[in-house]
Amino acid sequence: MLGRRKDMTRARCVHIGLAAAVALASCQMAGAAPAPQDAAAQAYDAQDARLNTAYKALSQSLDDAGRQALRAEERQWIAGRDQSCGVPAGTAVKNECTTTQTSFRADELTSRLKQATPASSATASSAAGTSITGDWGYRSDCNLGHSAQLGVTASSATAAEGTWSDGTRVSGNQGKFKGEWRQGKLYLRFCAEDAERGGYPVCPAFSDVAAYVAPEGKRLAWFQVDGPASEGTFSKYVTLDRVPKGGRAPLDKPCKDGQ
Repeated sequence: MLGRRKDMTRARCVHIGLAAAVALASCQMAGAAPAPQDAAAQAYDAQDARLNTAYKALSQSLDDAGRQALRAEERQWIAGRDQSCGVPAGTAVKNECTTTQTSFRADELTSRLKQATPASSATASSAAGTSITGDWGYRSDCNLGHSAQLGVTASSATAAEGTWSDGTRVSGNQGKFKGEWRQGKLYLRFCAEDAERGGYPVCPAFSDVAAYVAPEGKRLAWFQVDGPASEGTFSKYVTLDRVPKGGRAPLDKPCKDGQ
Protein backbone atom coordinates (compact mmCIF):
# COMPACT_ATOMS: atom_id res chain seq x y z
CA MET A 1 0.00 0.00 0.00
CA LEU A 2 2.80 2.40 0.86
CA GLY A 3 4.40 1.85 -2.55
CA ARG A 4 1.09 2.43 -4.33
CA ARG A 5 0.53 5.73 -2.46
CA LYS A 6 4.02 6.87 -3.47
CA ASP A 7 3.25 6.07 -7.12
CA MET A 8 -0.03 8.00 -6.98
CA THR A 9 1.75 10.96 -5.37
CA ARG A 10 4.38 10.95 -8.13
CA ALA A 11 1.62 10.83 -10.78
CA ARG A 12 -0.14 13.82 -9.24
CA CYS A 13 3.15 15.75 -9.11
CA VAL A 14 3.87 14.95 -12.75
CA HIS A 15 0.33 16.04 -13.70
CA ILE A 16 0.70 19.29 -11.76
CA GLY A 17 4.10 19.89 -13.34
CA LEU A 18 2.72 19.40 -16.85
CA ALA A 19 -0.20 21.74 -16.17
CA ALA A 20 2.19 24.41 -14.91
CA ALA A 21 4.38 24.02 -17.98
CA VAL A 22 1.37 24.37 -20.29
CA ALA A 23 0.21 27.47 -18.43
CA LEU A 24 3.70 28.99 -18.63
CA ALA A 25 3.91 28.29 -22.36
CA SER A 26 0.50 29.88 -22.89
CA CYS A 27 1.61 33.00 -21.03
CA GLN A 28 4.78 33.20 -23.11
CA MET A 29 2.82 32.86 -26.36
CA ALA A 30 0.39 35.55 -25.27
CA GLY A 31 3.28 37.85 -24.47
CA ALA A 32 4.92 37.22 -27.84
CA ALA A 33 1.82 38.20 -29.87
CA PRO A 34 0.32 41.56 -28.85
CA ALA A 35 -3.44 41.88 -28.96
CA PRO A 36 -4.86 43.49 -32.13
CA GLN A 37 -5.95 46.56 -30.20
CA ASP A 38 -2.41 46.99 -28.86
CA ALA A 39 -0.98 46.83 -32.39
CA ALA A 40 -3.52 49.42 -33.57
CA ALA A 41 -2.62 51.70 -30.68
CA GLN A 42 1.10 51.37 -31.42
CA ALA A 43 0.54 52.23 -35.10
CA TYR A 44 -1.49 55.30 -34.15
CA ASP A 45 1.06 56.44 -31.56
CA ALA A 46 3.85 56.24 -34.14
CA GLN A 47 1.98 58.48 -36.60
CA ASP A 48 0.88 60.82 -33.83
CA ALA A 49 4.52 61.24 -32.78
CA ARG A 50 5.43 62.09 -36.41
CA LEU A 51 2.64 64.63 -36.53
CA ASN A 52 3.66 66.27 -33.26
CA THR A 53 7.28 66.55 -34.42
CA ALA A 54 6.29 68.10 -37.77
CA TYR A 55 3.78 70.45 -36.13
CA LYS A 56 6.33 71.69 -33.59
CA ALA A 57 9.00 72.29 -36.23
CA LEU A 58 6.57 74.08 -38.56
CA SER A 59 5.24 76.21 -35.71
CA GLN A 60 8.76 77.29 -34.78
CA SER A 61 9.37 78.45 -38.37
CA LEU A 62 6.39 80.84 -38.28
CA ASP A 63 5.82 84.25 -36.75
CA ASP A 64 3.21 84.85 -34.04
CA ALA A 65 0.35 85.31 -36.51
CA GLY A 66 1.35 82.19 -38.42
CA ARG A 67 1.54 80.10 -35.24
CA GLN A 68 -1.89 81.29 -34.17
CA ALA A 69 -3.31 80.38 -37.58
CA LEU A 70 -1.63 76.97 -37.43
CA ARG A 71 -3.14 76.25 -34.00
CA ALA A 72 -6.62 77.12 -35.25
CA GLU A 73 -6.05 75.01 -38.36
CA GLU A 74 -4.93 72.03 -36.28
CA ARG A 75 -8.02 72.20 -34.08
CA GLN A 76 -10.21 72.24 -37.17
CA TRP A 77 -8.29 69.35 -38.69
CA ILE A 78 -8.74 67.23 -35.54
CA ALA A 79 -12.48 67.95 -35.53
CA GLY A 80 -12.72 67.06 -39.22
CA ARG A 81 -10.72 63.86 -38.80
CA ASP A 82 -12.84 62.68 -35.88
CA GLN A 83 -16.02 63.50 -37.74
CA SER A 84 -14.97 61.59 -40.86
CA CYS A 85 -13.83 58.62 -38.74
CA GLY A 86 -17.03 58.57 -36.65
CA VAL A 87 -15.22 59.40 -33.42
CA PRO A 88 -17.37 61.10 -30.74
CA ALA A 89 -16.19 64.60 -29.87
CA GLY A 90 -13.80 64.76 -26.94
CA THR A 91 -12.71 61.12 -27.15
CA ALA A 92 -9.50 59.52 -28.42
CA VAL A 93 -9.88 56.47 -30.65
CA LYS A 94 -6.86 54.69 -32.10
CA ASN A 95 -8.06 52.75 -35.13
CA GLU A 96 -7.16 52.35 -38.80
CA CYS A 97 -9.11 55.44 -39.88
CA THR A 98 -7.61 57.83 -37.33
CA THR A 99 -4.14 56.37 -37.92
CA THR A 100 -4.39 56.87 -41.69
CA GLN A 101 -5.68 60.44 -41.37
CA THR A 102 -2.96 61.27 -38.84
CA SER A 103 -0.32 59.86 -41.19
CA PHE A 104 -1.62 62.03 -44.06
CA ARG A 105 -1.57 65.10 -41.83
CA ALA A 106 2.01 64.36 -40.73
CA ASP A 107 3.05 64.06 -44.39
CA GLU A 108 1.36 67.37 -45.22
CA LEU A 109 3.01 69.31 -42.39
CA THR A 110 6.38 67.77 -43.20
CA SER A 111 6.01 68.87 -46.82
CA ARG A 112 4.94 72.36 -45.78
CA LEU A 113 7.93 72.61 -43.46
CA LYS A 114 10.31 71.86 -46.33
CA GLN A 115 8.77 74.66 -48.37
CA ALA A 116 8.19 77.10 -45.51
CA THR A 117 9.11 80.68 -46.23
CA PRO A 118 11.79 81.98 -43.82
CA ALA A 119 10.60 84.66 -41.41
CA SER A 120 13.01 87.13 -43.02
CA SER A 121 10.99 87.04 -46.25
CA ALA A 122 7.64 87.69 -44.56
CA THR A 123 7.88 91.38 -45.39
CA ALA A 124 8.17 90.57 -49.09
CA SER A 125 4.91 88.62 -48.92
CA SER A 126 3.08 91.36 -47.06
CA ALA A 127 2.38 93.51 -50.12
CA ALA A 128 1.09 90.54 -52.11
CA GLY A 129 -1.02 89.44 -49.16
CA THR A 130 -2.85 92.72 -48.77
CA SER A 131 -3.15 93.40 -52.51
CA ILE A 132 -5.23 90.31 -53.33
CA THR A 133 -8.03 91.03 -50.85
CA GLY A 134 -11.33 91.21 -52.72
CA ASP A 135 -13.19 89.25 -55.40
CA TRP A 136 -11.55 87.48 -58.32
CA GLY A 137 -13.28 85.59 -61.10
CA TYR A 138 -13.12 83.76 -64.40
CA ARG A 139 -16.02 83.37 -66.85
CA SER A 140 -16.41 81.62 -70.18
CA ASP A 141 -19.28 80.53 -72.42
CA CYS A 142 -17.25 77.45 -73.36
CA ASN A 143 -17.44 74.10 -71.56
CA LEU A 144 -21.10 74.58 -70.61
CA GLY A 145 -20.37 78.03 -69.28
CA HIS A 146 -17.39 77.49 -67.01
CA SER A 147 -16.93 79.96 -64.17
CA ALA A 148 -14.61 80.13 -61.16
CA GLN A 149 -14.38 82.57 -58.27
CA LEU A 150 -12.20 83.36 -55.28
CA GLY A 151 -13.34 85.85 -52.69
CA VAL A 152 -10.39 86.77 -50.48
CA THR A 153 -11.92 88.12 -47.27
CA ALA A 154 -8.73 88.36 -45.21
CA SER A 155 -5.04 88.21 -46.13
CA SER A 156 -1.80 88.97 -44.33
CA ALA A 157 1.89 88.37 -44.96
CA THR A 158 1.53 84.72 -43.94
CA ALA A 159 -2.03 83.56 -44.52
CA ALA A 160 -5.36 84.24 -46.22
CA GLU A 161 -8.90 82.93 -46.20
CA GLY A 162 -12.12 83.38 -48.09
CA THR A 163 -14.68 81.71 -50.34
CA TRP A 164 -14.53 79.84 -53.63
CA SER A 165 -16.86 78.52 -56.31
CA ASP A 166 -16.22 76.51 -59.46
CA GLY A 167 -18.55 74.92 -61.99
CA THR A 168 -20.71 75.25 -65.07
CA ARG A 169 -24.33 76.02 -65.85
CA VAL A 170 -25.28 72.42 -65.02
CA SER A 171 -23.11 71.56 -62.02
CA GLY A 172 -20.63 72.98 -59.55
CA ASN A 173 -19.81 73.53 -55.92
CA GLN A 174 -18.66 76.21 -53.54
CA GLY A 175 -17.21 76.58 -50.09
CA LYS A 176 -14.35 78.14 -48.17
CA PHE A 177 -10.58 78.13 -48.46
CA LYS A 178 -7.58 78.71 -46.24
CA GLY A 179 -4.25 79.72 -47.69
CA GLU A 180 -0.63 80.04 -46.64
CA TRP A 181 1.93 82.29 -48.35
CA ARG A 182 5.18 80.62 -49.39
CA GLN A 183 7.68 82.42 -51.57
CA GLY A 184 5.10 84.62 -53.27
CA LYS A 185 2.49 81.89 -53.82
CA LEU A 186 -0.70 81.40 -51.82
CA TYR A 187 -1.16 77.64 -51.28
CA LEU A 188 -4.83 76.75 -50.84
CA ARG A 189 -6.80 74.12 -48.95
CA PHE A 190 -10.53 73.84 -49.63
CA CYS A 191 -13.75 72.71 -48.00
CA ALA A 192 -17.12 72.40 -49.73
CA GLU A 193 -20.67 73.22 -48.73
CA ASP A 194 -21.98 70.00 -50.31
CA ALA A 195 -20.48 66.52 -50.31
CA GLU A 196 -19.31 65.28 -53.71
CA ARG A 197 -17.79 61.96 -54.63
CA GLY A 198 -14.08 62.58 -55.04
CA GLY A 199 -14.54 66.22 -54.04
CA TYR A 200 -13.31 68.32 -51.14
CA PRO A 201 -14.27 67.57 -47.51
CA VAL A 202 -17.44 69.18 -46.25
CA CYS A 203 -16.77 72.29 -44.17
CA PRO A 204 -15.36 72.78 -41.57
CA ALA A 205 -12.86 70.02 -42.48
CA PHE A 206 -10.32 71.16 -45.08
CA SER A 207 -8.43 69.27 -47.77
CA ASP A 208 -4.68 69.03 -48.08
CA VAL A 209 -3.05 71.63 -50.32
CA ALA A 210 -4.91 71.32 -53.63
CA ALA A 211 -3.94 74.51 -55.48
CA TYR A 212 -2.08 77.78 -55.30
CA VAL A 213 -2.60 81.25 -56.72
CA ALA A 214 0.05 83.79 -57.58
CA PRO A 215 -0.13 87.41 -58.77
CA GLU A 216 0.39 87.68 -62.54
CA GLY A 217 0.49 91.37 -63.34
CA LYS A 218 -2.95 92.70 -62.43
CA ARG A 219 -4.43 89.22 -62.55
CA LEU A 220 -4.29 86.13 -60.35
CA ALA A 221 -3.11 82.82 -61.82
CA TRP A 222 -4.74 79.71 -60.37
CA PHE A 223 -2.74 76.46 -60.45
CA GLN A 224 -4.15 73.06 -59.43
CA VAL A 225 -2.40 69.93 -58.15
CA ASP A 226 -1.51 67.73 -61.12
CA GLY A 227 -1.01 64.11 -60.07
CA PRO A 228 -0.38 62.81 -56.53
CA ALA A 229 -0.36 65.64 -53.99
CA SER A 230 2.83 64.23 -52.44
CA GLU A 231 4.74 65.02 -55.66
CA GLY A 232 3.93 68.73 -55.42
CA THR A 233 3.27 69.15 -59.17
CA PHE A 234 0.87 71.87 -60.32
CA SER A 235 -0.59 72.90 -63.67
CA LYS A 236 -2.30 76.15 -64.63
CA TYR A 237 -6.07 76.06 -64.35
CA VAL A 238 -7.43 79.54 -65.07
CA THR A 239 -6.40 83.16 -64.72
CA LEU A 240 -8.66 85.28 -62.55
CA ASP A 241 -9.50 88.94 -63.07
CA ARG A 242 -10.42 91.30 -60.29
CA VAL A 243 -14.20 91.66 -60.07
CA PRO A 244 -15.63 95.03 -59.01
CA LYS A 245 -18.32 95.03 -56.34
CA GLY A 246 -21.61 94.09 -57.94
CA GLY A 247 -19.88 93.31 -61.24
CA ARG A 248 -18.89 90.23 -63.21
CA ALA A 249 -15.60 88.82 -64.43
CA PRO A 250 -14.77 89.67 -68.06
CA LEU A 251 -15.80 86.99 -70.54
CA ASP A 252 -12.97 84.78 -71.79
CA LYS A 253 -14.09 84.71 -75.43
CA PRO A 254 -11.25 82.58 -76.93
CA CYS A 255 -12.17 79.86 -74.40
CA LYS A 256 -8.52 79.14 -73.68
CA ASP A 257 -7.69 81.61 -70.91
CA GLY A 258 -4.42 82.48 -72.64
CA GLN A 259 -3.06 78.93 -72.48
